[in-house]
Amino acid sequence: MKIALTVIYICLTTLGIFLMKLGGNSLSLTFHHGINFKIGFVTLLGFLSYLCSFLLWQRLVVSFDLSYIVPITTGITQLVILLIGILFFKEQINTVGIIGVLFVILGVVLMTIGKR
Repeated sequence: MKIALTVIYICLTTLGIFLMKLGGNSLSLTFHHGINFKIGFVTLLGFLSYLCSFLLWQRLVVSFDLSYIVPITTGITQLVILLIGILFFKEQINTVGIIGVLFVILGVVLMTIGKR
């Protein structure tokens, strides 16, 4: 059950970031003539997804050792977001970035092996 919650958390987090990026700069706040709050639909979906992932994160923090769950989920989330950036937003990665990705993968593997 813990693994399933972790996978759902990673999916919701990366989906939220993806949708907020896709929605662009659609958030608008106005305070001088009353309160006016506008947000695009895609950005709102991203925000809600990210909010759900945060609520799930609270459960994961209680269920796992912090020294294990934080590096694992952060590393995997960063890798998935990097792939989303490359595949969907045509972002570029240089040699130093590739070396960094390899270190993150190595770190996640070592953390997983070390926990067994």
